[in-house]
Amino acid sequence: MDEQEYKSTYNSLTPIRCVFEKAMCSLVASCSKGEMFRLADRHGYSCQSGVHQKQCEALLNHLRKKTRFVFKLNEIDGPLPHNKEIRVQNGGLLGLQKALNQQSDDDKVADVALLVSEAVQHWGGIESLPYDQLMQSVMAYQARPKRRSRK
Repeated sequence: MDEQEYKSTYNSLTPIRCVFEKAMCSLVASCSKGEMFRLADRHGYSCQSGVHQKQCEALLNHLRKKTRFVFKLNEIDGPLPHNKEIRVQNGGLLGLQKALNQQSDDDKVADVALLVSEAVQHWGGIESLPYDQLMQSVMAYQARPKRRSRK
């Protein structure tokens, strides 16, 4: 399957795209509103709720804007490079869970939609979240441990 055909089929399978797809694919998060699909040798997630997807999208956009300084980028107008995007999504969700005192023993987010809804209710809106705490989690998150050099 060529890449153009893959993207076309992918878009037809995801009428509402899950913005935290990288967090879901890396098994750090799951969501009651997400639905996994398999395509070729890859898999992805679509969202079953437009309302929750808009909330998640607003959160992710705010997280990206706040990390601009942290990652020393001049501007961000879309997804970040893969490793940085993983750190923003996984670290941001884990930080939000920690800020709500809902940490789990296995450092996983059980339900992204529920977490974001509870955070919005608790702080009164996406703009009011404690981004200073969330940025600490984003910076501390490592996608995988650094390899030790062999001598």
